[in-house]
Amino acid sequence: MISKFVGTLLKKNTKTKVWWFKLAASLVLSNVFFFALFGGGSDPVQEINSQAGLVEVQLNASLLTPFTSGKKVLLVNRHARARVEGILNAQAETSTTVAVQEKDAVTLLSQEGWEILPYLKDFKFRQIAQGESYEIRY
Repeated sequence: MISKFVGTLLKKNTKTKVWWFKLAASLVLSNVFFFALFGGGSDPVQEINSQAGLVEVQLNASLLTPFTSGKKVLLVNRHARARVEGILNAQAETSTTVAVQEKDAVTLLSQEGWEILPYLKDFKFRQIAQGESYEIRY
């Protein structure tokens, strides 16, 4: 008795194929509309603003991180105890192109022996001991 009642309810509430097609079409169209409204690529104005003040410098530096274009890196010169933040742009056989701030480009060009490390926020050079040490002398 109950199965007959459920069966009659389901027959009355079953939708036609046309209704299901309309539902699918409306879902696809709404997704396309929202993608067009909110999706898409980045705004060209933002790309220009993010690149403002950057200069591309080509260096002969040892690359100590996997190369990924657009990756934020840290350029380190251990002899001069200098560090510069930059963005990897391109890599050739003998050189690497890095985008850095204009004020830091002078530092890169005036010294040699740079290393390219992954970006480390709290990178600090080791303290150089000055004066006498506490070794036992005979």
